Amino acid sequence: MNHSINIESLIDDLSSQLANSYYQFANILSTIAETTEKYYEEGHSRFVSDKSAMIAEQLGMTDEDIMEVKIAGLLHDIGKIGFTEPLLFKYPTEMTQQEYLNYTKHSEFGYNILKRSRLFNNIAEIIYQHHEKLDGSGFPRHLTKENIHPAAKIIIVVDYYHNQIAKTKRSRLETNTSITNTNQYIENSNDKFAATMNYLHKKKGILFESKVVDTFTDIIVNERKMLGSKMVVKLPINILESGMIIAEDYYTSYGMLIAAKGERITKEAFKCIQRFIENGELPSKILVIK
Repeated sequence: MNHSINIESLIDDLSSQLANSYYQFANILSTIAETTEKYYEEGHSRFVSDKSAMIAEQLGMTDEDIMEVKIAGLLHDIGKIGFTEPLLFKYPTEMTQQEYLNYTKHSEFGYNILKRSRLFNNIAEIIYQHHEKLDGSGFPRHLTKENIHPAAKIIIVVDYYHNQIAKTKRSRLETNTSITNTNQYIENSNDKFAATMNYLHKKKGILFESKVVDTFTDIIVNERKMLGSKMVVKLPINILESGMIIAEDYYTSYGMLIAAKGERITKEAFKCIQRFIENGELPSKILVIK
């Protein structure tokens, strides 16, 4: 009997279990962070996580680095827990001096929350830096260029984009409307999209990493083109497939966001949706874009 093979297999199994537990714990924390996201038309942290991981993958980062980017995206705003309403729905340019000062502390708050666990040391540092800009005009430490973590350079671009595109003055709990026409959705957001992308490209190499902006542009432009040709349908769980996009927000009876509008269905998300449907917390059919 080859004991070395058995030991290697055991180590692989334990490593896989640890990785899954690590990600599951991160998802629990992200559920807490999502309490700060009611002023977005779709799930903010989930969007930042998904798109940041896609950028990291296309930039050739290692699997471990991609996972760190994904988790940091999920948790990047965890330091906003406990923020007052004005800090949640205002843009920084609309805040009073004191409000802005309080707002800039959320990166440090997030860092202090996560650094308590050795598992999240790297994630904590990424979150600490996710508002740093290449020219040193970011916060909280005014880091520049190569002093900024590569993952933080990715998250700031996606975070800026989604804040400009999806942030709203009214709570989505009050205005939860379904996407009924993808072409109309694209047309309605064209002006915001153009202004946001123009700013990112104008500031690439100055505030934002050029290769990150270029990679994100390819991803989001292609996604919008594909979205424009999709149908919105209500499907039972057994017909849902990975890659479909959730077309409205779904909450539990106690107000926890389960599936966010605009979120792409993954294997993990599918299992979660299935479990909540079986428990009667979701309708048997889900509105999706396919």
